[in-house]
Amino acid sequence: MLDSSLFAYENFFDDRVKSRPGFTVGSSGQLLLATGKADGKKYLVKHVYPHNASNEYVACWLAEKLGVPAPRAWLLSPSKVFESKYAVAIEFLEGLTGFDKASVPEELQEELISQFAFNALLGADDSMQLGTAGGHIYSYDFSEAFYFINDMALRILRSNEDFGIEMMKQKLAAFRRHISYMDFDIPGLAREFHLDPDRQKAGMIATAKRILNITEEEIHMMSDELMELYPAAIAVYYEECIRAMQGWMRRF
Repeated sequence: MLDSSLFAYENFFDDRVKSRPGFTVGSSGQLLLATGKADGKKYLVKHVYPHNASNEYVACWLAEKLGVPAPRAWLLSPSKVFESKYAVAIEFLEGLTGFDKASVPEELQEELISQFAFNALLGADDSMQLGTAGGHIYSYDFSEAFYFINDMALRILRSNEDFGIEMMKQKLAAFRRHISYMDFDIPGLAREFHLDPDRQKAGMIATAKRILNITEEEIHMMSDELMELYPAAIAVYYEECIRAMQGWMRRF
């Protein structure tokens, strides 16, 4: 966890403010741009809704374990600057831009396919966000991943431990159902990006199987970090999501 007092904060204004008349903030609320007081490094901070921080943190952790390009993310200690006590600092990717789906360079197509696999595993209740920076294709914005959304998060955080555990069990069952439907055969996506569907499927499976390399020790370290901010029931939920992914990928 990063010490929130080590950064200077200002409001971050999404490019959609300029491109979409009437747009103010996205579904994550007003973001902050944090700048390290010592090194000048920049981070996007999500701090309004309690589910954003855990989803972003675990998704970025998982991307790193799978070798899929995504920004890094760190939980932040509480601050009066934040609207909730749950905040995450997400590495700010300089020069992130969109790209033409119809003409992805050959050298980036395997990376693109790995992004499809990663996003499929997350069970995100949002569209896949992709961009290019520094010669790589990145995924970003995982606020609505893992079937863990704001209403549920608020109810768990305001309830007693037994009720929270019961709610997480129900959500875990839904996440496991999502994983059980995953066969990585998505020809419509291949057509959209002008990829060979068989190559896409094989590449997605190869990427997703890397989850089997994640150790129990690494899962517990991720969970321990979450427990610095969240109740144990929420941290264990993410542990079980990773194990559900591992269990499914052992079938391939």
